[in-house]
Amino acid sequence: MKIVFLFLCFLLWGNNVQAQSFYAYNQKVEQGSILIMNIDPRWRAPGLPGSAIFIFGNQHLPNSNGDVFIGVSVYIKPGKYKTHLVEYGRGVRLSLDYEIEVLKTNFLKTRTAGAVRSNRPRTGKESLAINKAFDLTNRSGDDLTAGLAYVEPISTHQGVIDYFGLIYRNDSARIHGGVDLKMPVGTAIGAINQGLVVLTAKNFSKEGNMIILYHGLGIFSVYMHLSRIDVSENSIVGRGDIVGLSGDTGAGVREPHLHFSIKIIKSYVDPLVFIDKANQHLK
Repeated sequence: MKIVFLFLCFLLWGNNVQAQSFYAYNQKVEQGSILIMNIDPRWRAPGLPGSAIFIFGNQHLPNSNGDVFIGVSVYIKPGKYKTHLVEYGRGVRLSLDYEIEVLKTNFLKTRTAGAVRSNRPRTGKESLAINKAFDLTNRSGDDLTAGLAYVEPISTHQGVIDYFGLIYRNDSARIHGGVDLKMPVGTAIGAINQGLVVLTAKNFSKEGNMIILYHGLGIFSVYMHLSRIDVSENSIVGRGDIVGLSGDTGAGVREPHLHFSIKIIKSYVDPLVFIDKANQHLK
């Protein structure tokens, strides 16, 4: 079956090199945002390994509509990059290159940048648990959201304490990979979409009580500093289901808030930008 799929792809390519096998909705994309591409139906193969977009060193699978959501890390340097279609898994090239451009983002300075933060180290056991949760070799490539639009984890909050972006200190930079949303302890936190609970972390050194959900297609959502966790690992949650309550647990937390993150494969992206842009293509 793999041979048939490859033969079909190369036949289409050979008969019409100019045929658009995939394209970008946004050929220019900022650091920390998402690149959204679409694979033509002729190049999708249900029941087979199928095709994926290869860019930034990773393969990205499409949803049922052929849309592919690709995280653009804040560490990706501004400039032009080549992307192409591959057979998912083996990485065999199926198309010509397509060029996109990454633009520099002037991130807002976070309050964290000037603060004295705790140096309390994360334990080895905690690091292993987090790495295992994000390990895509243990995750299905299927879209667990059924193509539904994403929702924010809370309906209202009291403002943004720290924005997504880079924290600069002593001529070095590290990522603040989410947004910190101010709210009272005990505020109900909802799942941003259907997904699998891949980690419930209790009293972790830095994150406090934390939940990580996997939504398929390499997309994770993260909820930190909770006062209570209301889901269990390996359970399925629905969009908007209450997963826990906000709090002030974890190192260096000066006031109650929710640290909310989106990670796509290896790249953290601005979660509010992700929801806004992804929902333009979801139902």
